[in-house]
Amino acid sequence: MMRHRGKPNSANRRLVGDRKLFAAMQRFSRLLLSNTLIVLLAHFVLVPLPARAAAPGGTHGRVVFIVDSTSNMGGLFGGSSKLVAVTNALASVWPNYASRLDMGLVVFGHRVSGKTACNDVDRLRPVAPIDSNGINDIFSTLKTKGDAPVAAAIAAASNGKFVADDRTAVILIAGGPESCQNDPCATTGKFVELRKVPIHVIAIDAGGEAAQLQSLKCVADVSKGNYWQVASTMELAAAMDDALGLAANLSGVQAAVGLRPGIGATFDGTAPGSTASVAAGQTTASLDGAPLASSGTKGPAGQVSLSALLVDGGPALTTGLVWRVFAASSTGSDAKKVMSSTEAAPVLTLPAGEYLINVAYGRSFVTRKLKVAEGSASEQFVLNAGGLKLGARLGDGSLVPAELVSAEIFSDERDQFGNRTKLTEGIHPGIVVRLNSGLYHVAATYGDANATVQSDVAIEAGRITDATVSFTAGRVTFRLVKQNGGEALTGTSWTILGSAGETVKHSLAALPTHILAPGDYSVSAERGGKQYTQDFTVKAGETAQVEVVAKE
Repeated sequence: MMRHRGKPNSANRRLVGDRKLFAAMQRFSRLLLSNTLIVLLAHFVLVPLPARAAAPGGTHGRVVFIVDSTSNMGGLFGGSSKLVAVTNALASVWPNYASRLDMGLVVFGHRVSGKTACNDVDRLRPVAPIDSNGINDIFSTLKTKGDAPVAAAIAAASNGKFVADDRTAVILIAGGPESCQNDPCATTGKFVELRKVPIHVIAIDAGGEAAQLQSLKCVADVSKGNYWQVASTMELAAAMDDALGLAANLSGVQAAVGLRPGIGATFDGTAPGSTASVAAGQTTASLDGAPLASSGTKGPAGQVSLSALLVDGGPALTTGLVWRVFAASSTGSDAKKVMSSTEAAPVLTLPAGEYLINVAYGRSFVTRKLKVAEGSASEQFVLNAGGLKLGARLGDGSLVPAELVSAEIFSDERDQFGNRTKLTEGIHPGIVVRLNSGLYHVAATYGDANATVQSDVAIEAGRITDATVSFTAGRVTFRLVKQNGGEALTGTSWTILGSAGETVKHSLAALPTHILAPGDYSVSAERGGKQYTQDFTVKAGETAQVEVVAKE
Protein backbone atom coordinates (compact mmCIF):
# COMPACT_ATOMS: atom_id res chain seq x y z
CA MET A 1 0.00 0.00 0.00
CA MET A 2 1.34 3.42 -0.88
CA ARG A 3 -0.50 6.73 -0.56
CA HIS A 4 0.43 10.12 -1.94
CA ARG A 5 -0.21 13.68 -0.93
CA GLY A 6 0.37 16.58 -3.29
CA LYS A 7 0.62 15.36 -6.87
CA PRO A 8 -1.16 12.01 -6.83
CA ASN A 9 0.63 10.41 -9.75
CA SER A 10 4.03 12.07 -9.52
CA ALA A 11 5.76 8.97 -8.17
CA ASN A 12 4.57 6.95 -11.14
CA ARG A 13 5.63 9.43 -13.80
CA ARG A 14 9.36 9.22 -13.40
CA LEU A 15 10.34 5.79 -12.12
CA VAL A 16 13.75 5.30 -13.66
CA GLY A 17 16.60 7.62 -14.18
CA ASP A 18 20.22 8.08 -13.15
CA ARG A 19 20.44 5.70 -10.04
CA LYS A 20 21.73 6.28 -9.34
CA LEU A 21 25.99 5.50 -9.07
CA PHE A 22 28.38 4.58 -11.80
CA ALA A 23 30.65 1.90 -10.29
CA ALA A 24 33.75 3.58 -11.69
CA MET A 25 32.76 6.88 -10.10
CA GLN A 26 32.16 5.13 -6.78
CA ARG A 27 35.75 3.88 -6.88
CA PHE A 28 37.03 7.36 -7.65
CA SER A 29 34.93 8.85 -4.85
CA ARG A 30 36.34 6.39 -2.33
CA LEU A 31 39.84 7.29 -3.35
CA LEU A 32 39.13 11.00 -3.04
CA LEU A 33 37.20 11.62 -0.36
CA SER A 34 8.30 -7.76 5.10
CA ASN A 35 6.58 -6.06 7.87
CA THR A 36 5.37 -2.63 7.00
CA LEU A 37 5.42 -0.14 4.16
CA ILE A 38 7.00 3.04 3.00
CA VAL A 39 4.42 5.79 2.51
CA LEU A 40 5.31 8.60 0.15
CA LEU A 41 3.99 11.71 1.86
CA ALA A 42 4.86 14.67 -0.33
CA HIS A 43 7.13 16.13 -2.98
CA PHE A 44 8.66 19.53 -2.23
CA VAL A 45 9.42 21.43 -5.44
CA LEU A 46 12.96 22.79 -5.39
CA VAL A 47 13.00 24.46 -8.79
CA PRO A 48 10.45 25.07 -11.57
CA LEU A 49 10.60 22.91 -14.67
CA PRO A 50 10.16 25.27 -17.61
CA ALA A 51 9.18 23.87 -20.97
CA ARG A 52 12.03 23.84 -23.46
CA ALA A 53 11.53 26.14 -26.39
CA ALA A 54 12.13 24.73 -29.85
CA ALA A 55 15.14 26.05 -31.71
CA PRO A 56 14.05 29.00 -33.82
CA GLY A 57 14.35 28.62 -37.53
CA GLY A 58 14.42 25.34 -39.38
CA THR A 59 13.20 21.84 -38.62
CA HIS A 60 14.73 19.62 -35.99
CA GLY A 61 16.96 16.77 -36.99
CA ARG A 62 15.80 13.22 -36.32
CA VAL A 63 17.28 10.34 -34.36
CA VAL A 64 15.70 6.92 -33.79
CA PHE A 65 16.87 4.74 -30.92
CA ILE A 66 16.53 0.96 -31.13
CA VAL A 67 16.88 -0.15 -27.51
CA ASP A 68 17.45 -3.66 -26.20
CA SER A 69 15.18 -4.32 -23.20
CA THR A 70 15.68 -8.08 -23.09
CA SER A 71 17.11 -10.20 -20.29
CA ASN A 72 20.54 -9.23 -21.69
CA MET A 73 19.97 -5.75 -20.28
CA GLY A 74 19.21 -6.93 -16.75
CA GLY A 75 22.83 -7.84 -16.06
CA LEU A 76 24.85 -5.76 -13.64
CA PHE A 77 26.76 -2.89 -15.26
CA GLY A 78 28.46 -0.44 -12.95
CA GLY A 79 26.15 0.28 -10.04
CA SER A 80 22.93 -0.87 -11.70
CA SER A 81 21.59 -2.85 -14.65
CA LYS A 82 22.57 -2.19 -18.25
CA LEU A 83 19.11 -0.76 -18.95
CA VAL A 84 19.35 1.67 -16.05
CA ALA A 85 22.84 2.68 -17.17
CA VAL A 86 21.47 3.44 -20.65
CA THR A 87 18.66 5.54 -19.16
CA ASN A 88 21.12 7.48 -17.03
CA ALA A 89 23.57 8.07 -19.86
CA LEU A 90 20.91 9.20 -22.32
CA ALA A 91 19.19 11.51 -19.82
CA SER A 92 22.53 13.08 -18.90
CA VAL A 93 23.67 13.93 -22.45
CA TRP A 94 20.30 14.64 -24.06
CA PRO A 95 20.06 18.30 -22.85
CA ASN A 96 22.90 19.07 -25.28
CA TYR A 97 20.77 17.91 -28.22
CA ALA A 98 17.12 18.41 -27.25
CA SER A 99 16.92 21.77 -29.04
CA ARG A 100 18.17 20.24 -32.30
CA LEU A 101 16.99 16.63 -32.42
CA ASP A 102 13.59 14.98 -32.27
CA MET A 103 13.67 11.41 -31.01
CA GLY A 104 11.81 8.18 -31.83
CA LEU A 105 12.08 4.91 -29.96
CA VAL A 106 11.83 1.26 -30.98
CA VAL A 107 12.19 -1.26 -28.13
CA PHE A 108 12.53 -5.02 -28.24
CA GLY A 109 12.13 -7.56 -25.46
CA HIS A 110 10.38 -5.51 -22.79
CA ARG A 111 6.86 -6.97 -22.83
CA VAL A 112 7.03 -10.76 -22.81
CA SER A 113 9.37 -13.69 -22.26
CA GLY A 114 9.20 -17.24 -23.53
CA LYS A 115 8.25 -18.51 -26.99
CA THR A 116 6.57 -15.28 -28.10
CA ALA A 117 9.53 -13.05 -27.16
CA CYS A 118 10.94 -13.12 -30.70
CA ASN A 119 7.87 -11.17 -31.84
CA ASP A 120 8.28 -8.60 -29.07
CA VAL A 121 9.18 -5.46 -31.01
CA ASP A 122 7.43 -2.26 -29.99
CA ARG A 123 7.43 1.00 -31.97
CA LEU A 124 7.14 2.74 -28.64
CA ARG A 125 7.45 6.37 -29.65
CA PRO A 126 7.21 8.22 -32.97
CA VAL A 127 9.84 10.83 -33.76
CA ALA A 128 8.95 13.97 -31.80
CA PRO A 129 10.52 16.54 -29.44
CA ILE A 130 11.37 15.26 -25.95
CA ASP A 131 13.27 16.47 -22.89
CA SER A 132 15.25 14.52 -20.28
CA ASN A 133 12.22 14.14 -18.04
CA GLY A 134 10.33 12.58 -20.93
CA ILE A 135 13.16 10.10 -21.45
CA ASN A 136 12.88 9.04 -17.81
CA ASP A 137 9.09 8.72 -18.17
CA ILE A 138 9.38 6.40 -21.16
CA PHE A 139 12.21 4.23 -19.88
CA SER A 140 10.45 3.75 -16.55
CA THR A 141 7.92 1.53 -18.33
CA LEU A 142 10.55 -0.90 -19.62
CA LYS A 143 11.35 -4.24 -18.01
CA THR A 144 14.12 -6.64 -18.97
CA LYS A 145 12.36 -9.78 -20.15
CA GLY A 146 12.74 -12.03 -23.20
CA ASP A 147 14.93 -12.94 -26.14
CA ALA A 148 16.62 -10.52 -28.56
CA PRO A 149 14.98 -10.05 -31.98
CA VAL A 150 17.60 -7.50 -33.11
CA ALA A 151 16.91 -8.03 -36.83
CA ALA A 152 13.16 -7.60 -36.39
CA ALA A 153 13.74 -4.36 -34.47
CA ILE A 154 15.94 -2.97 -37.26
CA ALA A 155 13.22 -3.85 -39.77
CA ALA A 156 10.62 -2.11 -37.59
CA ALA A 157 12.72 1.07 -37.52
CA SER A 158 12.65 1.27 -41.32
CA ASN A 159 9.01 2.36 -41.12
CA GLY A 160 8.54 5.73 -42.84
CA LYS A 161 7.16 7.26 -39.65
CA PHE A 162 10.60 6.80 -38.14
CA VAL A 163 13.10 7.23 -40.97
CA ALA A 164 11.43 9.83 -43.16
CA ASP A 165 14.51 11.12 -44.99
CA ASP A 166 18.28 10.89 -45.15
CA ARG A 167 18.68 13.35 -42.27
CA THR A 168 17.64 10.63 -39.80
CA ALA A 169 20.23 8.70 -37.83
CA VAL A 170 19.52 5.39 -36.10
CA ILE A 171 21.29 4.34 -32.88
CA LEU A 172 21.10 0.69 -31.82
CA ILE A 173 21.86 0.02 -28.14
CA ALA A 174 22.29 -3.68 -27.38
CA GLY A 175 23.37 -5.77 -24.41
CA GLY A 176 23.68 -9.01 -26.36
CA PRO A 177 23.54 -10.58 -29.83
CA GLU A 178 20.55 -11.67 -31.91
CA SER A 179 18.91 -14.72 -30.32
CA CYS A 180 15.94 -15.34 -32.61
CA GLN A 181 17.69 -17.12 -35.50
CA ASN A 182 17.55 -14.08 -37.79
CA ASP A 183 20.46 -12.24 -39.40
CA PRO A 184 20.80 -8.57 -38.33
CA CYS A 185 23.49 -8.04 -40.98
CA ALA A 186 21.24 -9.18 -43.84
CA THR A 187 18.33 -7.17 -42.42
CA THR A 188 20.58 -4.10 -42.25
CA GLY A 189 21.40 -4.55 -45.94
CA LYS A 190 17.68 -4.45 -46.77
CA PHE A 191 17.26 -1.48 -44.42
CA VAL A 192 19.96 0.48 -46.25
CA GLU A 193 18.37 -0.28 -49.64
CA LEU A 194 15.13 1.21 -48.34
CA ARG A 195 16.48 3.95 -46.05
CA LYS A 196 19.95 5.21 -46.86
CA VAL A 197 20.88 6.30 -43.35
CA PRO A 198 23.55 5.10 -40.91
CA ILE A 199 22.89 2.81 -37.98
CA HIS A 200 25.31 3.53 -35.13
CA VAL A 201 25.75 0.65 -32.69
CA ILE A 202 26.57 0.88 -28.97
CA ALA A 203 27.26 -2.61 -27.59
CA ILE A 204 27.42 -2.96 -23.80
CA ASP A 205 29.95 -5.45 -22.46
CA ALA A 206 29.53 -6.17 -18.75
CA GLY A 207 32.45 -8.61 -18.86
CA GLY A 208 33.18 -11.64 -21.03
CA GLU A 209 30.64 -10.64 -23.71
CA ALA A 210 32.96 -8.98 -26.21
CA ALA A 211 33.10 -11.85 -28.72
CA GLN A 212 29.32 -12.25 -28.88
CA LEU A 213 28.74 -8.53 -29.23
CA GLN A 214 31.13 -8.34 -32.18
CA SER A 215 28.41 -10.06 -34.22
CA LEU A 216 26.58 -6.70 -34.21
CA LYS A 217 29.47 -4.73 -35.68
CA CYS A 218 28.34 -5.61 -39.18
CA VAL A 219 25.17 -3.56 -38.59
CA ALA A 220 27.32 -0.45 -38.33
CA ASP A 221 29.66 -1.55 -41.14
CA VAL A 222 26.89 -2.29 -43.65
CA SER A 223 25.08 0.98 -42.96
CA LYS A 224 28.30 3.06 -42.73
CA GLY A 225 27.63 3.86 -39.11
CA ASN A 226 29.97 3.84 -36.11
CA TYR A 227 30.46 1.01 -33.64
CA TRP A 228 31.29 1.40 -29.93
CA GLN A 229 31.85 -1.50 -27.56
CA VAL A 230 31.69 -0.06 -24.06
CA ALA A 231 32.82 -1.71 -20.83
CA SER A 232 32.10 1.03 -18.27
CA THR A 233 29.42 3.60 -17.56
CA MET A 234 31.87 6.37 -18.46
CA GLU A 235 32.45 4.81 -21.87
CA LEU A 236 28.69 4.41 -22.34
CA ALA A 237 28.01 8.11 -21.65
CA ALA A 238 30.84 9.14 -23.96
CA ALA A 239 29.64 6.83 -26.76
CA MET A 240 26.08 8.13 -26.37
CA ASP A 241 27.36 11.69 -26.64
CA ASP A 242 29.42 10.84 -29.73
CA ALA A 243 26.51 9.07 -31.44
CA LEU A 244 24.13 11.95 -30.80
CA GLY A 245 26.74 14.38 -32.05
CA LEU A 246 26.92 12.42 -35.32
CA ALA A 247 23.13 12.47 -35.54
CA ALA A 248 23.11 16.24 -35.03
CA ASN A 249 25.75 16.74 -37.71
CA LEU A 250 23.81 14.53 -40.12
CA SER A 251 20.70 16.63 -39.60
CA GLY A 252 22.51 19.76 -40.72
CA VAL A 253 20.37 21.87 -38.40
CA GLN A 254 22.11 24.95 -37.07
CA ALA A 255 22.08 25.73 -33.37
CA ALA A 256 19.56 28.20 -32.05
CA VAL A 257 20.93 31.70 -31.52
CA GLY A 258 21.06 32.73 -27.89
CA LEU A 259 20.91 29.28 -26.30
CA ARG A 260 23.48 28.71 -23.61
CA PRO A 261 26.44 26.41 -24.42
CA GLY A 262 25.62 22.77 -23.96
CA ILE A 263 21.93 23.26 -24.85
CA GLY A 264 22.09 23.47 -28.57
CA ALA A 265 24.82 26.04 -29.26
CA THR A 266 28.56 25.61 -29.47
CA PHE A 267 30.97 28.28 -28.38
CA ASP A 268 32.00 29.49 -31.81
CA GLY A 269 28.45 29.76 -33.19
CA THR A 270 28.84 26.81 -35.54
CA ALA A 271 26.69 23.70 -35.61
CA PRO A 272 27.64 21.46 -32.67
CA GLY A 273 29.55 18.26 -33.20
CA SER A 274 29.96 15.22 -31.02
CA THR A 275 31.65 17.13 -28.20
CA ALA A 276 31.66 20.65 -26.86
CA SER A 277 34.59 22.88 -27.79
CA VAL A 278 36.36 25.03 -25.21
CA ALA A 279 39.20 27.45 -25.43
CA ALA A 280 42.68 28.88 -24.47
CA GLY A 281 43.82 30.30 -21.27
CA GLN A 282 46.35 30.40 -18.54
CA THR A 283 49.04 28.23 -17.08
CA THR A 284 47.87 24.65 -16.61
CA ALA A 285 47.74 23.49 -12.98
CA SER A 286 46.19 20.71 -10.94
CA LEU A 287 43.38 21.80 -8.63
CA ASP A 288 44.13 19.18 -5.98
CA GLY A 289 47.90 19.44 -5.91
CA ALA A 290 48.48 16.24 -7.89
CA PRO A 291 50.67 16.28 -11.00
CA LEU A 292 48.66 17.17 -14.06
CA ALA A 293 48.13 14.18 -16.32
CA SER A 294 48.15 14.67 -20.06
CA SER A 295 45.04 13.95 -22.09
CA GLY A 296 47.21 12.36 -24.75
CA THR A 297 46.91 15.37 -27.08
CA LYS A 298 49.59 18.07 -27.21
CA GLY A 299 48.49 21.57 -28.04
CA PRO A 300 47.64 25.01 -26.64
CA ALA A 301 45.80 25.17 -23.36
CA GLY A 302 42.10 25.84 -23.12
CA GLN A 303 40.05 27.28 -20.30
CA VAL A 304 36.54 26.11 -19.45
CA SER A 305 34.17 27.37 -16.76
CA LEU A 306 31.97 24.62 -15.33
CA SER A 307 28.60 24.79 -13.59
CA ALA A 308 25.94 22.26 -12.63
CA LEU A 309 22.13 22.32 -12.41
CA LEU A 310 19.76 19.98 -10.60
CA VAL A 311 17.36 20.09 -13.55
CA ASP A 312 17.44 21.58 -17.02
CA GLY A 313 16.54 25.26 -16.82
CA GLY A 314 17.03 25.49 -13.06
CA PRO A 315 19.48 27.67 -11.11
CA ALA A 316 23.13 26.70 -10.85
CA LEU A 317 24.13 24.80 -7.71
CA THR A 318 26.35 26.82 -5.38
CA THR A 319 27.62 24.22 -2.92
CA GLY A 320 28.19 20.50 -2.38
CA LEU A 321 29.69 19.69 -5.79
CA VAL A 322 32.77 17.59 -6.54
CA TRP A 323 34.27 17.82 -10.02
CA ARG A 324 36.70 15.23 -11.39
CA VAL A 325 38.48 15.30 -14.73
CA PHE A 326 39.86 12.16 -16.40
CA ALA A 327 41.82 11.62 -19.57
CA ALA A 328 39.35 10.39 -22.20
CA SER A 329 41.83 7.78 -23.43
CA SER A 330 41.66 5.93 -20.09
CA THR A 331 38.45 4.39 -18.73
CA GLY A 332 37.15 2.06 -16.07
CA SER A 333 39.30 1.30 -13.05
CA ASP A 334 42.42 2.48 -14.93
CA ALA A 335 41.04 5.94 -15.67
CA LYS A 336 43.76 8.55 -15.19
CA LYS A 337 42.62 11.48 -13.08
CA VAL A 338 43.79 14.84 -14.38
CA MET A 339 42.41 17.11 -11.66
CA SER A 340 39.55 17.61 -9.22
CA SER A 341 37.79 20.52 -7.53
CA THR A 342 35.20 21.12 -4.84
CA GLU A 343 34.35 24.60 -6.09
CA ALA A 344 30.78 25.11 -7.23
CA ALA A 345 31.85 26.70 -10.53
CA PRO A 346 35.51 25.91 -11.17
CA VAL A 347 37.46 27.40 -14.06
CA LEU A 348 39.74 24.69 -15.44
CA THR A 349 42.81 25.23 -17.58
CA LEU A 350 43.70 22.08 -19.53
CA PRO A 351 45.97 21.07 -22.41
CA ALA A 352 44.06 20.72 -25.66
CA GLY A 353 42.47 17.29 -26.00
CA GLU A 354 39.49 15.18 -24.93
CA TYR A 355 38.48 14.61 -21.32
CA LEU A 356 35.77 12.92 -19.29
CA ILE A 357 34.23 15.33 -16.80
CA ASN A 358 32.37 13.90 -13.81
CA VAL A 359 30.40 16.06 -11.38
CA ALA A 360 28.91 14.55 -8.22
CA TYR A 361 26.34 16.06 -5.90
CA GLY A 362 25.85 13.76 -2.94
CA ARG A 363 25.15 10.36 -4.50
CA SER A 364 23.91 11.84 -7.78
CA PHE A 365 26.33 12.44 -10.63
CA VAL A 366 26.75 12.82 -14.36
CA THR A 367 29.71 12.19 -16.68
CA ARG A 368 30.28 13.78 -20.09
CA LYS A 369 33.03 13.96 -22.69
CA LEU A 370 34.56 17.37 -23.30
CA LYS A 371 36.90 18.49 -26.06
CA VAL A 372 39.30 21.26 -25.08
CA ALA A 373 40.62 23.63 -27.73
CA GLU A 374 42.11 27.13 -27.78
CA GLY A 375 40.12 29.93 -26.19
CA SER A 376 37.77 30.15 -23.23
CA ALA A 377 34.17 29.07 -22.77
CA SER A 378 31.67 27.65 -20.28
CA GLU A 379 29.88 24.32 -19.96
CA GLN A 380 26.81 23.38 -17.93
CA PHE A 381 26.00 19.89 -16.60
CA VAL A 382 22.45 18.81 -15.81
CA LEU A 383 22.37 16.27 -12.97
CA ASN A 384 18.68 15.33 -13.18
CA ALA A 385 18.91 14.82 -9.43
CA GLY A 386 16.47 14.80 -6.57
CA GLY A 387 16.57 13.84 -2.93
CA LEU A 388 15.23 11.23 -0.52
CA LYS A 389 14.40 12.10 3.08
CA LEU A 390 13.30 9.29 5.38
CA GLY A 391 11.02 9.55 8.37
CA ALA A 392 10.18 6.76 10.85
CA ARG A 393 7.09 6.10 12.97
CA LEU A 394 5.56 3.24 14.89
CA GLY A 395 2.15 1.80 14.10
CA ASP A 396 0.53 4.12 16.67
CA GLY A 397 1.96 7.17 14.92
CA SER A 398 4.69 7.96 17.45
CA LEU A 399 8.13 8.91 16.17
CA VAL A 400 11.00 6.44 16.24
CA PRO A 401 14.32 7.88 17.43
CA ALA A 402 16.45 8.47 14.34
CA GLU A 403 19.46 6.70 15.84
CA LEU A 404 17.47 3.44 16.08
CA VAL A 405 16.68 3.35 12.33
CA SER A 406 19.17 2.61 9.57
CA ALA A 407 18.32 2.30 5.88
CA GLU A 408 20.02 0.84 2.83
CA ILE A 409 19.32 2.05 -0.71
CA PHE A 410 19.49 -0.40 -3.61
CA SER A 411 19.10 -0.17 -7.36
CA ASP A 412 15.63 -1.16 -8.53
CA GLU A 413 16.89 -3.64 -11.11
CA ARG A 414 18.08 -7.14 -10.25
CA ASP A 415 20.98 -9.01 -11.79
CA GLN A 416 20.77 -12.47 -13.36
CA PHE A 417 20.90 -13.99 -9.88
CA GLY A 418 18.01 -11.89 -8.57
CA ASN A 419 20.25 -9.61 -6.49
CA ARG A 420 20.07 -5.85 -6.28
CA THR A 421 23.10 -3.57 -6.12
CA LYS A 422 23.51 -1.73 -2.82
CA LEU A 423 24.18 1.94 -3.54
CA THR A 424 24.51 3.23 0.01
CA GLU A 425 23.80 2.26 3.62
CA GLY A 426 23.63 3.70 7.13
CA ILE A 427 21.02 6.32 6.16
CA HIS A 428 19.12 7.73 9.16
CA PRO A 429 15.76 9.58 9.21
CA GLY A 430 15.93 13.33 8.65
CA ILE A 431 18.95 13.20 6.34
CA VAL A 432 18.48 14.20 2.68
CA VAL A 433 20.25 11.77 0.35
CA ARG A 434 20.94 13.20 -3.11
CA LEU A 435 20.21 10.67 -5.87
CA ASN A 436 19.76 10.71 -9.61
CA SER A 437 16.10 10.63 -10.59
CA GLY A 438 14.66 7.14 -10.88
CA LEU A 439 13.24 4.19 -8.99
CA TYR A 440 15.08 2.78 -5.97
CA HIS A 441 14.53 0.00 -3.48
CA VAL A 442 14.81 0.95 0.19
CA ALA A 443 15.25 -1.41 3.14
CA ALA A 444 14.94 0.30 6.53
CA THR A 445 15.58 -1.52 9.82
CA TYR A 446 14.37 -0.54 13.28
CA GLY A 447 16.84 -1.81 15.85
CA ASP A 448 19.44 -4.43 15.08
CA ALA A 449 17.40 -7.50 14.15
CA ASN A 450 14.58 -8.19 11.69
CA ALA A 451 12.12 -5.28 12.05
CA THR A 452 12.68 -4.28 8.43
CA VAL A 453 10.59 -2.34 5.92
CA GLN A 454 11.12 -2.81 2.18
CA SER A 455 9.54 -0.88 -0.66
CA ASP A 456 10.22 1.04 -3.87
CA VAL A 457 10.63 4.81 -3.85
CA ALA A 458 10.54 7.12 -6.87
CA ILE A 459 12.97 10.06 -6.94
CA GLU A 460 12.08 12.99 -9.19
CA ALA A 461 14.56 15.50 -10.55
CA GLY A 462 14.44 18.77 -8.67
CA ARG A 463 12.28 17.44 -5.84
CA ILE A 464 12.75 15.98 -2.38
CA THR A 465 10.73 12.84 -1.73
CA ASP A 466 9.67 12.44 1.91
CA ALA A 467 9.29 8.73 2.57
CA THR A 468 7.93 7.76 6.00
CA VAL A 469 8.66 4.30 7.31
CA SER A 470 5.94 2.79 9.52
CA PHE A 471 7.12 -0.09 11.69
CA THR A 472 5.12 -2.78 13.47
CA ALA A 473 7.45 -4.40 15.97
CA GLY A 474 7.86 -5.43 19.58
CA ARG A 475 10.69 -4.95 22.06
CA VAL A 476 11.89 -8.10 23.83
CA THR A 477 14.40 -8.50 26.68
CA PHE A 478 15.92 -11.93 27.38
CA ARG A 479 17.27 -13.33 30.62
CA LEU A 480 18.60 -16.71 31.66
CA VAL A 481 17.68 -17.51 35.26
CA LYS A 482 18.02 -20.45 37.62
CA GLN A 483 14.39 -20.03 38.69
CA ASN A 484 11.46 -17.86 37.64
CA GLY A 485 12.03 -14.27 38.70
CA GLY A 486 15.67 -14.93 39.56
CA GLU A 487 18.75 -12.88 38.72
CA ALA A 488 19.98 -12.92 35.12
CA LEU A 489 23.01 -15.13 34.65
CA THR A 490 26.08 -13.54 33.09
CA GLY A 491 28.20 -15.06 30.34
CA THR A 492 25.17 -16.17 28.31
CA SER A 493 25.19 -16.51 24.52
CA TRP A 494 21.81 -16.04 22.79
CA THR A 495 20.51 -17.21 19.42
CA ILE A 496 17.05 -16.14 18.23
CA LEU A 497 15.44 -18.34 15.56
CA GLY A 498 12.46 -17.49 13.35
CA SER A 499 9.44 -19.73 12.80
CA ALA A 500 11.16 -21.42 9.84
CA GLY A 501 14.31 -22.10 11.85
CA GLU A 502 16.31 -19.26 10.35
CA THR A 503 18.75 -17.36 12.54
CA VAL A 504 17.45 -13.89 13.35
CA LYS A 505 20.01 -12.62 15.85
CA HIS A 506 23.07 -13.64 17.88
CA SER A 507 24.10 -11.76 21.01
CA LEU A 508 26.24 -12.16 24.12
CA ALA A 509 24.90 -10.40 27.23
CA ALA A 510 23.13 -11.03 30.51
CA LEU A 511 20.06 -8.94 29.52
CA PRO A 512 20.02 -8.45 25.72
CA THR A 513 17.15 -6.41 24.29
CA HIS A 514 16.13 -6.67 20.64
CA ILE A 515 13.40 -5.15 18.47
CA LEU A 516 11.69 -7.93 16.52
CA ALA A 517 9.00 -8.15 13.89
CA PRO A 518 5.70 -9.68 15.10
CA GLY A 519 5.64 -13.47 14.92
CA ASP A 520 6.61 -16.75 16.56
CA TYR A 521 10.20 -17.42 17.60
CA SER A 522 12.39 -19.67 19.69
CA VAL A 523 15.46 -18.60 21.60
CA SER A 524 18.47 -20.66 22.60
CA ALA A 525 20.57 -19.63 25.62
CA GLU A 526 23.99 -21.21 25.95
CA ARG A 527 26.10 -21.01 29.12
CA GLY A 528 28.79 -23.23 30.57
CA GLY A 529 28.53 -25.69 27.70
CA LYS A 530 24.80 -26.23 28.29
CA GLN A 531 21.93 -25.07 26.08
CA TYR A 532 18.41 -24.05 27.07
CA THR A 533 15.54 -23.20 24.70
CA GLN A 534 12.25 -21.34 24.99
CA ASP A 535 9.47 -20.53 22.49
CA PHE A 536 7.92 -17.07 22.51
CA THR A 537 5.67 -14.76 20.48
CA VAL A 538 6.18 -11.09 19.61
CA LYS A 539 3.16 -8.82 19.23
CA ALA A 540 3.21 -5.41 17.58
CA GLY A 541 3.67 -2.50 19.95
CA GLU A 542 4.32 -4.65 23.02
CA THR A 543 7.30 -4.72 25.34
CA ALA A 544 7.96 -8.19 26.71
CA GLN A 545 10.48 -10.14 28.74
CA VAL A 546 11.38 -13.72 27.96
CA GLU A 547 12.79 -15.78 30.84
CA VAL A 548 14.64 -18.97 30.07
CA VAL A 549 15.06 -21.23 33.09
CA ALA A 550 18.36 -23.07 33.32
CA LYS A 551 17.08 -26.39 34.54
CA GLU A 552 19.77 -28.64 35.98
